[in-house]
Amino acid sequence: MTPKNRSLLKEEMRYHITSWQQSEQSQKEYCLANNLPLYKFHYWIHKLRGSQNPIADSFIPVHMQQSSPSASASDLEIAYPNGVRLKVPSGDVQFIGQLIRLI
Repeated sequence: MTPKNRSLLKEEMRYHITSWQQSEQSQKEYCLANNLPLYKFHYWIHKLRGSQNPIADSFIPVHMQQSSPSASASDLEIAYPNGVRLKVPSGDVQFIGQLIRLI
């Protein structure tokens, strides 16, 4: 496949993924309706998701904020890009590392 064809395929799959996200269909339903193999659709979702997060395997900045009076001094809050916020005890460093890698 030439680079131009690969680029066109990438844009076509990006379009399909965006259309699916805006629809109320499951991935399987969307693929059936649009004559797409489900395994290829999954491949492109993961491929394009990975290209949107180039810092996934690098360090990211941690911003410290003064805790509210209701929070324990030993609590740590992790805010994910999708809006989910987790408050965890700051004592278990391995557990906190696992939570951060979920980004």
